[in-house]
Amino acid sequence: MSHKLTRRTVRSLCVAAVALPALAAGTSAQAGGVSGPAFYVDHQLYRTVATPTDLSGTGAPAQSWDTIYSFGAVQRSVATAAPGDRGYNGGRWQVHAVSLTSSYAAALAAGDRDGNGVLDAADEVQAAIGAGALVDGGVVKYFVCTVNPVPHGRA
Repeated sequence: MSHKLTRRTVRSLCVAAVALPALAAGTSAQAGGVSGPAFYVDHQLYRTVATPTDLSGTGAPAQSWDTIYSFGAVQRSVATAAPGDRGYNGGRWQVHAVSLTSSYAAALAAGDRDGNGVLDAADEVQAAIGAGALVDGGVVKYFVCTVNPVPHGRA
């Protein structure tokens, strides 16, 4: 599965957080916009206002980014921080492409600590990686987008 990202893919990460493998290389940037539910942070669903940014190659230190684990079409992405969290970097993201080593059920068995049927927190993703049920393909993109909580009942 290829995880080469384009500007359109970055927008899709912010907006839908599910389209990585489906987007072709060379797609032009599109205007941003308010998304529906897009990704999880600490068991809470968030949406965003996407921007067509590409901050790859800036040389910024690792601690100036928060991580988004992108699962492609498997499930919504999972981010490591949100506004109000200690050390939150204001919506500056490094995207790590993660992939399954066998099945989604195996990843859930390894990481779904709260038993809700989805990996929806960074510690759950990291537990699944640690157990070998997911592989972290490393950083595939750097960009900026906002993080806005989705009101309960609007998922």
